[in-house]
Amino acid sequence: MRKTSAMVEAGILAAVAIVMALIAIYIPVLGAFVNFIWPLPIIACGVRNGLKWSLLTTVVAGLICAMLINPLQAFILVAVFGILGIILGECMRRNSSPLTILTYGTLGGILALVINFAIAFLVLDINPIAMMFDSFDNSLLQMAEFQRSHGVAEAEIAASVASYKELIKMMRIIMPGAFLITAPALAFINYWVAKKILTKLGNKFEDIPPFRNLVIPRWWLLPFGLSLMAVGFAVKYYGPEHWAYLTAVNIQMVSSSVFMLQGLAIAYWYVHAKNKPTFWAHIVTVLIMFQIISFAVLWIGAFDCIADFRKLRGVKSEHQIQ
Repeated sequence: MRKTSAMVEAGILAAVAIVMALIAIYIPVLGAFVNFIWPLPIIACGVRNGLKWSLLTTVVAGLICAMLINPLQAFILVAVFGILGIILGECMRRNSSPLTILTYGTLGGILALVINFAIAFLVLDINPIAMMFDSFDNSLLQMAEFQRSHGVAEAEIAASVASYKELIKMMRIIMPGAFLITAPALAFINYWVAKKILTKLGNKFEDIPPFRNLVIPRWWLLPFGLSLMAVGFAVKYYGPEHWAYLTAVNIQMVSSSVFMLQGLAIAYWYVHAKNKPTFWAHIVTVLIMFQIISFAVLWIGAFDCIADFRKLRGVKSEHQIQ
């Protein structure tokens, strides 16, 4: 009876994964969000029925997606999001701690990305990064034509095109660091959503500590400080195309993102400690897109490693993330 129930659940969840894949492909705006949470059916199957059934669900969903969509997109789903779903599902089934789950999920996400690119380059003989930037270049041409067709002055079009080109150039430089940041973000989003859904279905998991208690280890100051010095040195003596400059910029981007996260945690801690409305911290999160705000949040997060504004360092608590 148990095997029959697991088989039925696996079939239903595989069907859900297939529908989500179709939405991700054919509905642009909603599809972008659905693509990020595609591992959810795999996670649910793993938690409720075990590793064998989550593997089976992933394989079945991948094969049917290959027939309905195309083999390449199905392969990417399985190689990246499928592996992540299998790992998170097994960790949650074993009732691992949130930190353990996110650690394994992040490592699994990085491994999945490496496998995906390795097979794309070596087996399929395609360059997914080049394909992505080709699409950006095409969208740049379409943007210029759209502005021109609506009577925008050529000087304004040239300025917006130049700005967009600079953005694409920077994206090329920070691509490795962006992938490193994407992996933990994917792991956390899917873990958090899966926990919410499965808790409603009766499963019990260890509580995730409040974000406001996030404590970044002090050793992060080392790569952050060294990268700040290395960027200026490398661009002066080697140029912006040299591997030393590219490495320093990516290390700086990753470490800056870590401290920005801690800066936001301090904002949420402050409004909680002072009994202020939580939306104050939400406003800071939204305004972080402005350079002056992001700069301030970043350096507050970095200085917290030294000043310990919240007096949380060295205090072991079940409600603390560190």
